[in-house]
Order: sequence, then C-alpha cells, then structure tokens
Amino acid sequence: MSNDARPVLSIIIRRFDHDMKDQIMQSVRQLQKVASDQTGYLGHHNSLSKQADFYELVNIFTFNSRKNLEKWEKSDRRKTCLAELDRHPQVATKHTQFDELAELLHPVSRISKIEIVVILIFWILVLGAILNFIADLLLPVGFSSVWRSVLVISVNVLLISYIFLPWSSNRLTSLKTRFAEYRSRK
Repeated sequence: MSNDARPVLSIIIRRFDHDMKDQIMQSVRQLQKVASDQTGYLGHHNSLSKQADFYELVNIFTFNSRKNLEKWEKSDRRKTCLAELDRHPQVATKHTQFDELAELLHPVSRISKIEIVVILIFWILVLGAILNFIADLLLPVGFSSVWRSVLVISVNVLLISYIFLPWSSNRLTSLKTRFAEYRSRK
C-alpha cells in the first residue's frame, strides 16, 4: 500500500472563552458540513470539554489519503469556513496530522538494530548447530556437502525469518515494556 493510500487524521485543538462557545460551535458545524462533501472524506468527531477558564474543542477529520486531505486543505470552501471561524477570538489553536495509523493499532517493536543483530547471531549459531546435528542423523552419507550446506542454511534462514526472529523480537519488546513500566512505578 502506498503512503498516499493510507487513512489520515487531521486533528485541530481550539481553546476559546466560555462566551464564544455557540458561535464557534456553529462555525465548526458549517466547516464539517462542507468537509463531508469532499472527495475521500471518511468522517469527523468532536470532543468539547469545559475547563475553568476556557473551552477546549478537539476536532478530528478523517480522509482516506493524504492527497485528499491536502485537496481539502487547499479548497476555497474550507478557506471561507476557516475565515468565518477565525473571526471569533480563540485562546489557542493547534493542528497536527497522523497518517501512520498502523502504529496505533499494533504494538511497535522497541528493539534497536544492535539487539536484532545479537538475536540473529544467537539463532544462527544455535540453530546452525542443531540443524547440522539433525542433518548428520537424517541425510545419507553420500549426500553432497554443498547440497547439505545449502539445505541447512535454507532451513536455518526460514526458521529464523518466520519463527525465531519475530518471536524473539516480540518477547524482547514485551520484556523491555515491562521493565520500563516497573521503573516508572518506582
């Protein structure tokens, strides 16, 4: 999947005085109505919370790709709605985008390159010794040493790539996460 084909969130956080709530919410609803007509628009969500000195409004717009979000951000209709919204005094406005949503859905591996290298070396040595031992037991005596090496290396690479490296990476990430949580509790 290309980078452009991933869903993207546009998150805007606005803070404004209590007396501006009705005007700003009306402008935000108009902005969202206009956004809903745009190509690639997937939806929106609002979260309004009342603080002691201000309201905080979090607007989330979702588009099916960065390209469609950029079209929306350049559209004249959006600019008109934002000009109307910006007429109302606001304490602060912050805007950010997320397009690597897969990182939010799955735990990210927290192991470094050197840790991966150490894991690979460990499994190459251990599995290499085990596979050579098994090959000595199972392969006929007249089996070519070249083909024996190719077979042992191929099985070793497959086992490491599909079983042992992913498993070891997950275990190490889990251990590091637990250790970090333990340290943060102290």
